[in-house]
Amino acid sequence: MQIEAFSKGRSPLHSTDPRMKLLACLPLILLTALSQDILRVTASLAGGIILAAVAGIYSRLLLQRLATVNVFMIFLWATMPFTISGEHFWNIGPLNISRQGVTLPLLITLKTNAIALYTIALPGTSTIISLSHAMLHLRVPGKLVTMFYFFYRYIGVIADEFSKMLRMLEARGFRASTSIHTIKVYAFFTGMLFIKSHERSERVYNALVMRNFHGDFPLLTHFTLKQRDLIFMAAMSCLFMLIVLL
Repeated sequence: MQIEAFSKGRSPLHSTDPRMKLLACLPLILLTALSQDILRVTASLAGGIILAAVAGIYSRLLLQRLATVNVFMIFLWATMPFTISGEHFWNIGPLNISRQGVTLPLLITLKTNAIALYTIALPGTSTIISLSHAMLHLRVPGKLVTMFYFFYRYIGVIADEFSKMLRMLEARGFRASTSIHTIKVYAFFTGMLFIKSHERSERVYNALVMRNFHGDFPLLTHFTLKQRDLIFMAAMSCLFMLIVLL
């Protein structure tokens, strides 16, 4: 699945204990999200780029993921420089661009890309099963882990059902437009998708109950900390402190 597109590899990050990657990822993301200094956020982005390089992620898919994220940044850059008042920075014809109107979208863009790179390079280099296992070891509530795993397991099924229903509409000559008819069709389409998802969830639940499933997954194996995991945590701690001290 595309969700696990970066989980296969032989880099040092791919072989790192997923517990350590989760413990390193969350503080870095929080620090990046809460920082208001451009230099600090730029350093965080540089750290994300280095981690992606260490993970050996150079594929076109990475660029596509980042491009998808940055599509939303276009709207910020198209509006915020002209709508946020502040110190004069530049004029484009009759439009006045403020320094604060440039600084804020720049800060948001840097943060967004840094957080995306951290997410891809750290938890993204582990499988969903290993991440679920790691979260249970880190004492994350079992119900949350179960919801996380089943979301991953069946989001692809829902996407396939969506594609199938869309092809059925096209086979019947449906063409999207701005008419009331199109809105009604999409409303029925969405409703049917929810109904099909609910029916499938009931079938899955009944199948699990028949197999004596009680809402959690027993831990049959356990992770073992190795020297490379400790080195990784030391490196991540140094990166965190470097960003804090800037």
